[in-house]
Amino acid sequence: MKRIALLSLALFPLLALGQGITRFTYHDAAKKNLKEIYQVRDTISNILQGRYISYYLNGNVESKGQFLSNETTGMWEFYFETGNLRMRGILRQNSNFGNWEYFYESGKKSMEGTIDEKKRVGVWKVYYESGELKETGNYLNDKRSGVWNTYFEDGLKRGEIDYKEDFGRYTEYYHSGKVYGEGPRSGTRNVGLWKFYAEEGYVESEGEFVNGKKNGVWKKYYPSGKLLATGAFENDEPSGEWVYYFEEGAINAKGNYTDGKKTGYWSATDRAGRKYSEITYTQGVGEYREYYPSGKLRAKGMKRGDVHEGKWQYYFEDGKLEGECDFENGKGNYTGYFPNGSLQTKGKMEGDVRVGTWELYEQDGKLSGYYKPIFDDKKLVNQIEELAKKPKTIIPQQRSRKRTGFYYFAPLYPEYHGVIVAGNPAFTFIGSLPLSIEFYNQERLGHEFSFVGLRDPFFTPDADVAKNKLFARGYSISVRQKFYNPLKTGMWYFGHQVQLTNLSHFANVDLTFPISQVAKVIANSTEQKAEYGLFVGLRLMEKNDGNGFTIDTFAGYNFGYRSFTVDPIYEEIFKSLNQSSFSQSFNFGINFGYSFSFDGRR
Repeated sequence: MKRIALLSLALFPLLALGQGITRFTYHDAAKKNLKEIYQVRDTISNILQGRYISYYLNGNVESKGQFLSNETTGMWEFYFETGNLRMRGILRQNSNFGNWEYFYESGKKSMEGTIDEKKRVGVWKVYYESGELKETGNYLNDKRSGVWNTYFEDGLKRGEIDYKEDFGRYTEYYHSGKVYGEGPRSGTRNVGLWKFYAEEGYVESEGEFVNGKKNGVWKKYYPSGKLLATGAFENDEPSGEWVYYFEEGAINAKGNYTDGKKTGYWSATDRAGRKYSEITYTQGVGEYREYYPSGKLRAKGMKRGDVHEGKWQYYFEDGKLEGECDFENGKGNYTGYFPNGSLQTKGKMEGDVRVGTWELYEQDGKLSGYYKPIFDDKKLVNQIEELAKKPKTIIPQQRSRKRTGFYYFAPLYPEYHGVIVAGNPAFTFIGSLPLSIEFYNQERLGHEFSFVGLRDPFFTPDADVAKNKLFARGYSISVRQKFYNPLKTGMWYFGHQVQLTNLSHFANVDLTFPISQVAKVIANSTEQKAEYGLFVGLRLMEKNDGNGFTIDTFAGYNFGYRSFTVDPIYEEIFKSLNQSSFSQSFNFGINFGYSFSFDGRR
């Protein structure tokens, strides 16, 4: 009562300004929690007249304004239970009138616009909680009319629609400006057939909306346009049987949804039709099993929906334990083993993906190093894309060498990365000194930069070369790309290269000038070649996946363009050289080198 008395005294000067009788209502019978303070004209008519304030149970103001002859009038304000302003504007004869402002609970403005006779009219603006404009457009008789634009929080346009009687076709964009989705809208709700696009431009999914929620059959597609998945939605939840396909049309996986959750038996096959995985859901939980093409068990563990739970075990094809992981809400700590049972790896898993920094061990138990798995970030996708994901488990294991397709540009983890420095001084006896540096990716790819010093003869000074005998000085540089294929011993490879050669030809000759004067001169000509070449080779390494000595032997064919320049007085001397503009040559080599790691692995 003391609290009420103090509050009444505080409000008395304000209430005294109005005419009439002040009344109080309470949330409780004990009259300890004030609910309303308002004024009436008299005790007979009880017509509301004057200030009005209502309170939440916690004592904070809920709303405040004033009445005139039992009708709202003037500025009214409404509040969140926390005490922050929720909305404010003029109420005239119990109807919103004029400009109204709406706020987030944080105090930031959420929306503003004009209301006339309970209908929104004119320009309305909607804001992000950060204060940035989210959406703007016009209302006509409480219906959206004309062009409305929506924006990302950074100010870039997100979408646009031209309304007629609150209905139009909306187009939504990626940040890049490319179309993300398009379809009809009624007010702010998606209706009818919608299509969603990948940023590359192809249709990614399509289906019907009813009152802003997905309903009916939805389909998802591969970039080629082939069907990837199909199934139904009911009030935005997947329902009934969903079927997933390989791009060539064969069924990949299928199962049922009930109330938006997977239920019953789900199975997946590989492209050859062999069982890949299976799980039976009971109340959204089941044991997942995954198999090798031979039918042997590869992995098993519990799933709650699509989330890994509890202890998971992974196996080599011979049945030996390869690894295990204890999951909690999809996250866990994995321990991997060599076939002999000794520790191989340790790291964190999120579902079937390795994350963070992993520890690698030698078979003798010593820590050999660390590596960090790198995965392409997946695009944000809508719910149908999430449902269309193929059931899969990435088995934590040592590198698999059973690779198919043009795998050379797809790294495997862990993977040795080395720099190979090589050369062959013995080749100086045939007129060249090859030196090279190669950036090597374990058993798949190499990029080599080569320099060959050319001197024929190599060790003989120019002045000591026999008279009229041709000799050459120059160099060639080349850039090579090698595609490695592992063998039981070493690796064979094929590749291509671009090679530039700058070579000068000389001869010590006697020239006779007028008045029978004889002079010793060095005749010269210049040869330049730009060539493209193909080659095959064999590389032997002390360790394909570590530091060590290496031997590389190769043979190839080059062809390209030759430029040959010679002074007319020396043409006879160099006529034995090939001066054709078309250049071709066969080449071979053998180099000795050493591979150094540049990623910390040895």
